[in-house]
Amino acid sequence: MHPTRYIIYTILVLLSWSCKKTTETLSSKSIQDFMPLAIGKFIVYNLDSTVYTNLGSKMEVRSYQIKDTIQSFTTDNLGRKVFRISRLLRSKADSNNWLNIYTYNAIADSTQLEIIESNQRYLKLMLPIKDGFSWKGNTYINTTTYPEFQFLNNWEYSYQDVDKNISINNLGFTNTVSVLQRNDTINNPSNKNIFSEINYSKEVFAENVGLIFKEFKHQVWHPPNANNPSGYFEENSYGIKMSILRHNFSTAK
Repeated sequence: MHPTRYIIYTILVLLSWSCKKTTETLSSKSIQDFMPLAIGKFIVYNLDSTVYTNLGSKMEVRSYQIKDTIQSFTTDNLGRKVFRISRLLRSKADSNNWLNIYTYNAIADSTQLEIIESNQRYLKLMLPIKDGFSWKGNTYINTTTYPEFQFLNNWEYSYQDVDKNISINNLGFTNTVSVLQRNDTINNPSNKNIFSEINYSKEVFAENVGLIFKEFKHQVWHPPNANNPSGYFEENSYGIKMSILRHNFSTAK
């Protein structure tokens, strides 16, 4: 091919790819569609917390309610709004006494949703929002310096069931999107005579509402040995399941 023709051909290919990429991004719904942020908005969830007791020999599920409320916002050095969200917790039997357990931050800009929790930054949503699109959601997590975060290394988030209608706790949601963050199991967890590990994480977002469901489990089992004749779960094993109960977000277009 003549050099001039080759250059022209290369330019046309690059322009074609660029136009295709732009079209995909423009055709996607926005990050703010699935994570609307405004002061005073709240969501209440059922929370089932999996804990490991008796020096890691037993597994228990404890149930609570939690309430996330957007309290305020500041601006970061990139000019983006950083929303401060407080999380309250109460027992399911107590309808009054909320305990403030911590706060976290959320940034929903034109390309991604960042959640900063316990000084760790997660990329929860990215454009384009379409089935099969994937990204490294834990890329900002320092899994080298902090061994307790090693299991979060190299997680690849991916979209599933975009625009699916679902019902949770008798609440109907249209246009949801699921984010499968991890689904990895080593060996058979039901066999207590061998080492096993489970890392599973999935979140579901609803348009005009935000996070409506979350399931997470990090479980590491060590079989019986001379020091632990019954076997044990590692100390940092834990799991949660959150499902929305009510909210004050408007679902009107």
